[in-house]
Amino acid sequence: MNKNLLSMFNKKDLKLLYELDSDCRQSDAELGRKLKISKQAVRYRIEKLIKGDWITTFVSVIDTYKLGYYKFKLYLSFTDANKEKIREILNYLLKDPRTEWIASCSGKWDIIAGHIVKTPYVFHQAIRDLEEKYSQYISSKEITISLGVPHWKKEYLLDKKPPYSYYIQGGSLGNYELDDTDERIIKLIVNNARMSLIEIARRLKLSVRIVKYRLQKLKKDKIILQQRILFNFPRLNYIFCKALIKFKNLNKEKYDKFMAACSDQPNLVYTIDCIGSWDIELDFEMHDFNSFHRVMLELRDKFSDIIAHYDFVIVLSEDKLDYYPGADPQYE
Repeated sequence: MNKNLLSMFNKKDLKLLYELDSDCRQSDAELGRKLKISKQAVRYRIEKLIKGDWITTFVSVIDTYKLGYYKFKLYLSFTDANKEKIREILNYLLKDPRTEWIASCSGKWDIIAGHIVKTPYVFHQAIRDLEEKYSQYISSKEITISLGVPHWKKEYLLDKKPPYSYYIQGGSLGNYELDDTDERIIKLIVNNARMSLIEIARRLKLSVRIVKYRLQKLKKDKIILQQRILFNFPRLNYIFCKALIKFKNLNKEKYDKFMAACSDQPNLVYTIDCIGSWDIELDFEMHDFNSFHRVMLELRDKFSDIIAHYDFVIVLSEDKLDYYPGADPQYE
């Protein structure tokens, strides 16, 4: 168990964080039964976590792959760009409706920009638009296609032992069609996952019954995969580390053994199979860089026969994360 988390939170707070990350739409009464405290105490603890800036957003994870979207990532390294220019480029990417995830980084890359698009041509146009404005500041870039994203539960909050559980976003492209009502609901709750049925109905001028039915169907059809929380990692004294791994001599048996070893890592939060200059990304939420470095050394030593090399970046901040294009901003 991370010592910093132990010093910041008691066991009930950690259990509450875990439950909110597993399903943040659980009612205060449901959470209270699991934590063996009153619903009023649950409400007080959640408000304290929000006011203390431990939780930044309640999000709905949407499987955009099933809706026919591709996920590309653009990795950018800059030259002759001061802080103001980097901020200008960052703001440009933040306002681009084609971007899903924007991260400011330390390491080989300065900014990573994830895009959700219906066709590769849309992403290609996004790159051309960016380079038309800022090509003189871009020293290098890489592009990957994310084929699927297993989301691992934050088992480290409860010091759980493997096997750890996860759910998969993507893996194949679908053609599920949303009607206007479904899309309006999704856009509203992507960054407001704990919004009440009454409030959703009021804002969208729908009945509570319709909203409840639509949400249940979107979950049953696995369009809404999970409703969870985003942490403020600097506030938690955690760091977000990405390992970008290139394989060699790989076959299915070796890949499965590698993934089984990764699955035993309690601080692993995402594994992303890629097409690009590397083959897989491993994302960790770690107490410090030394912990990340030890994990990667162990994996490299154990799987030296298939790991050709790896790079890493430290994500300093997640400046944007919208699991659906055109998502409403966070509800106040």
